[in-house]
Amino acid sequence: MYTVIIRGLEFYAYHGVPAEERVVGHRFKIDLDLDVEGDTDETDDIVGTVDYGAAAQLIMSVAQGHRYKTVEKLARVIGEKLLQEHLCIKSLEIALTKRLPPAPMIAEEVGVRIRLTR
Repeated sequence: MYTVIIRGLEFYAYHGVPAEERVVGHRFKIDLDLDVEGDTDETDDIVGTVDYGAAAQLIMSVAQGHRYKTVEKLARVIGEKLLQEHLCIKSLEIALTKRLPPAPMIAEEVGVRIRLTR
C-alpha cells in the first residue's frame, strides 16, 4: 500500500452559508491523501494506482458542479465520489479550506479535515 498525495489544489466555486457566497463564489484549496492498495510501485503501470490528474479533474468537477452550504458536506461528497470512481483507494483524507474567509475575523484559511474508509 502507498499514499498518492495532492497538495494545494485550488479552485473557484460557490459554496457557503450566506447566500451571497453561493452567488459571488470564493477560492478554495484541497490537500488530499489517498491510501492506495495497488502495485504501480512494483509494475510502473498507471493502471494499478490513482492518476492524480484524473483525481484533480474529478475533484474540480464535483466542487464546481453543485453548491453546498458547508465545506463539511463538500468534502464528504468529494471523498465519496473518489472512493466510488477508484476502487483501489482504501481510505482517504481531505483537508478542504476556504481562503481568506469573509467573516468577522482575520484568518488565512478556515476549513475541515475529513477521513473516509472503504
